Amino acid sequence: MTRMNMHIHSEYSWDSKMKLKDIAKILVEHGIRYAAITDHVEFDREDIMFVRRKFSQRDHEMNEINKQYEGRLKLLKGVEISEPDLYPEQVKTLIDVFDFDFVMGSIHDIPNLKTSKNRKYVTYLYYQRMLKMIEAGNIDVVGHLDYINKYYHGDYSDFNQVTEVLHAIKEHDQIIEVNTSAERRAGLNLFPSMDKICRYKLVSDYVTIGTDAHRENELVDNLESAEYLSEKIGLQPVIFEKRKKIVL
Repeated sequence: MTRMNMHIHSEYSWDSKMKLKDIAKILVEHGIRYAAITDHVEFDREDIMFVRRKFSQRDHEMNEINKQYEGRLKLLKGVEISEPDLYPEQVKTLIDVFDFDFVMGSIHDIPNLKTSKNRKYVTYLYYQRMLKMIEAGNIDVVGHLDYINKYYHGDYSDFNQVTEVLHAIKEHDQIIEVNTSAERRAGLNLFPSMDKICRYKLVSDYVTIGTDAHRENELVDNLESAEYLSEKIGLQPVIFEKRKKIVL
């Protein structure tokens, strides 16, 4: 039985309508003991005061749900920040104010994606953006590495550049997630690809596993397969509490 889902979006994300109470009910029904609510923060569309208000309300609601399901489910307080390196002051303020269990950084705004037909070049720019985000720090988990493959349905990455990114993740005390949304979004296996997960194993032993759920039918999507594959490769799935990795 799978033990965790470390990437879930609730109605506190702009692109999800799932209520926390409904998320909790479904997770308990499936026997999942730990789940991170990783609502989006996108500072290009949300100012810091709005973000603070929504997370204050969310955290109060999560505290009540955790009391209700104590011993059966623990909702962890996560956040997925888009391009966090571009907004260092806002990110610092957010982290200082809220007692997050972990912070995920993701690249959603891919340079030249809509203006260039050169897939190798755009993929190069994507990984350059990823590297800048990693080196800026202030995150614990790198979200859906390989996300660009959602648009290209194939891998145009440079081996040496990806190697540099994977080593940077290790050097900055971050880890990757095994994200199961690739199949439903792009007909792929996982984000990142199995090849990159195996290469990541050369530099680190830890991953989080999550479905990147935005809808109820995505809450347990391929979790058991992702956990099984990770463990077969020799990776240890972990959760985070108070920004510390915990092996279950």
